[in-house]
Amino acid sequence: MLSCVFEDSSFDERALPVILAVHSGTPSEDELEGAALIEYDPAPATLESTARWMSIRDDLTAEGFTPTEILRVFLRAVSLAYNMPGPTTEMLAWMFAEVSGTEVPREVCEHLIALGRAPVPPGARRWHLDQAGAIAAARLACDDDLDPGFDRLLVEAIVPLPVVRAALAALPMERREALVLSTMDRMNFAADMLGWLLDTRDLVDTPAVAAARTRLINQAPGSDGMQALIAEESRGTPRPLHPRPTPAARKALQYLRDKRAEERRAADLGPLAERAWERAIFVEAPELRSMAAWEAAGERRREQITDAVVTALGPEFSLIGLRSFGGSPVAVLSRQGVRFCLVPGGGVDVGLSPEEEAEIRHAADQREEWEEDYTLLDELDLMRPLTHVEVGPMVVAQAPSPPLPPHEVSDELERSPLRLPSEAEWEYLARGGLVHRLTYRGPGVPDSDEWFEATEALGVDSANMFGLYGFGFQPEPCTDVFRPSHDGLPADGIPRCGAGPRVVKGGAAYCYPWQGCGEWHLLLSAMRTPQTAWEHALAPRFVIAIRTA
Repeated sequence: MLSCVFEDSSFDERALPVILAVHSGTPSEDELEGAALIEYDPAPATLESTARWMSIRDDLTAEGFTPTEILRVFLRAVSLAYNMPGPTTEMLAWMFAEVSGTEVPREVCEHLIALGRAPVPPGARRWHLDQAGAIAAARLACDDDLDPGFDRLLVEAIVPLPVVRAALAALPMERREALVLSTMDRMNFAADMLGWLLDTRDLVDTPAVAAARTRLINQAPGSDGMQALIAEESRGTPRPLHPRPTPAARKALQYLRDKRAEERRAADLGPLAERAWERAIFVEAPELRSMAAWEAAGERRREQITDAVVTALGPEFSLIGLRSFGGSPVAVLSRQGVRFCLVPGGGVDVGLSPEEEAEIRHAADQREEWEEDYTLLDELDLMRPLTHVEVGPMVVAQAPSPPLPPHEVSDELERSPLRLPSEAEWEYLARGGLVHRLTYRGPGVPDSDEWFEATEALGVDSANMFGLYGFGFQPEPCTDVFRPSHDGLPADGIPRCGAGPRVVKGGAAYCYPWQGCGEWHLLLSAMRTPQTAWEHALAPRFVIAIRTA
């Protein structure tokens, strides 16, 4: 008796390509709305899965499968024959309702009764089969063809309330009573038991069931939830069944709509960043083209240039003052409570230099956890070739913003007068005038909790020569589209554009506390990852370019 619909592989060769093709796709809005009409109490993931199985049903129909054959394929999927979650009980009930006759539901019930508690078929899960059996038994009940020996299948699995109510309504009262009470006996909590009795009170209100409600009320009156159920029981009014889509299904559907809108908005980050690239102010100040020219300008001229920059930025910006961070004075500005620094242009070698590689290899030789270092060393092409780039002057946020969902970064970029730096600009700003050093804090492998915590705690006191700090800690997006190397990196600091995720620099704090898998690599000035690795949060460090001619 173990050979039945769950092991029937006769349709696999035709059905499996359809199942795999649909299951790897994203359901459409119409498919999700259709799924919401089937599912009674779905989570968003359940709604997406049901939408896929609905699409599979339509594609199988187009391939010439009959409803009975499709049901057999779906029942085989329930036993995980295709190594993926099968259709839900609501979806199965919908499929059973489409099939004429009771041959398949009877076959399922007979198989499960014969199977009893024997080992299930290889790969199958018992509760999946029990759910299929409960739906098959409910279909037989609705067709007035449920053998008493199949009754227990209705109570051996969690079945959607509308399905079990339809089955109960088709049975004689004495069988209804026995099924309702036996279902209650399988529950662990008094509130669950009383809730079940109230769910079916309009169908089964015999003296035995009423006595069971009274016993529960007397034995467990304590919790707020139980008190609400007791008050409901005393009113004696039947519970309404929500029409489809139910409030739960509408909530799940709205969640998916919002999530997809956020994903679309997050994908807008690249095009928005590219369009914002031309945002700049114009200041007649050739002294800003290099640090050497800025240093040679003299105090009075630096003050004049700073005033001109503040004027060009507009009333949103105000001057805090000029301050030294270990080098020439840096103009510090403020916009809406966020501090910015005026950084002259200059040159930078973008990528991991031989000196930095040597530092990492030396550290790898000194400690036992060498695997994490060699994971990085296997990815050197991602940060090569080392490319010299010249970038222009700009006004830069001293620190990255607090982490934001990617769609909010897109919103901020659209409504703000600022833009994201190019990858070359970011490395210029992060290195802060240091040449071929692992991090903005200088040489040495930053692989300890002490380094991380001490540097983070310093805040602005850890700033580099440009007055900037926090590099490597948060995932900071750049304007550039992510490419697997620096081949073709423009020498003038402009971003590489195109469709796809953006380059993200940093992110070590997001992975902290580190688990010894090389998360500290994200602190390195040369390290780069794609935007897709940071789907939950990005922390932009906004800039405004300065054109000096």
